[in-house]
Amino acid sequence: MEPRRFQLEGPSIDALKAKVLAEHGPRARIIAAEKVTVGGIGGFLSRAHYEVTVELPPRGRRRAAGEPDAHRDAGLLALLDRAEKAEARLRDPSADSSTAVSTASPAFAELMDTLTFSTETADAPVEPVALIPAAEPLNRLRPAPSPAPLSGAGDLVIVVGLGDDALEVCRSMSRAVGAGASGVRAAGLVAPDDVVRAGDRRAVAAARAAGVMGGYGIFLAYSLGRGATELGRHATLVAALSADQLWVAVDAGRKPDDTAAWVGAIRSAANVEALAVEGLEATATPQTVNSIGLPIGWLDGSPAPAPVLP
Repeated sequence: MEPRRFQLEGPSIDALKAKVLAEHGPRARIIAAEKVTVGGIGGFLSRAHYEVTVELPPRGRRRAAGEPDAHRDAGLLALLDRAEKAEARLRDPSADSSTAVSTASPAFAELMDTLTFSTETADAPVEPVALIPAAEPLNRLRPAPSPAPLSGAGDLVIVVGLGDDALEVCRSMSRAVGAGASGVRAAGLVAPDDVVRAGDRRAVAAARAAGVMGGYGIFLAYSLGRGATELGRHATLVAALSADQLWVAVDAGRKPDDTAAWVGAIRSAANVEALAVEGLEATATPQTVNSIGLPIGWLDGSPAPAPVLP
């Protein structure tokens, strides 16, 4: 019988170890761990949490009794400390390279295989739990939520669209997070007088710095114009701006094939994470935007209730 695996996340490895021990008993063990960092600029002002994969042995399996090994129990924390030092070297190339860690190495696999909480009470029953296979995405077991725009200090959200669609979306997103006009920038073929332009990396860096100082995110509207010409050039420029999160803004009333053409060009150059939809009331068939194949996160100026239109 195969071991059973599931995933947990928490603020620290110590907290996760305590949770696993309390809820699943001493026979449970952590076999993989990862530190996840979200947002920020170059590691600054970012948020971090830990994700671990827990393995429960098949029912009926017994392990020989023995004393707990404190050195092994502390091994995971030491490994993660080394991983954090490796992450720091990304910001400081002069750091010592002798502490490099690979979670795919045999040493890591051996460490995780031997890391257990206790062996004294190996016969204790394990309560049934809802198990998640380690290789399966968590969102397969529950409906995926609608994506939300990033709003951390200095985060860069780029929205690409035709005409003024992207600008309207950026304005509504910035208002929703409390940044107002200060958080909006423009690039591409639309240049309104009341919005600061940020069409190159230097201007984008200045916008990010303003966001860090003011404590808000930056929403950059990139307009492709009304005819969506020179798509290859615009897609390359968008990719070069290095968004933390890239959206496309579409009008639900436009022909699906025309929308798919320019959205496809942007997706070929950069990773598009979400879709903002405008003009729902102007069409009887807004569901055609589902065919684009992107989760919907914004609807007519507000967060979307679901990632697809019913």
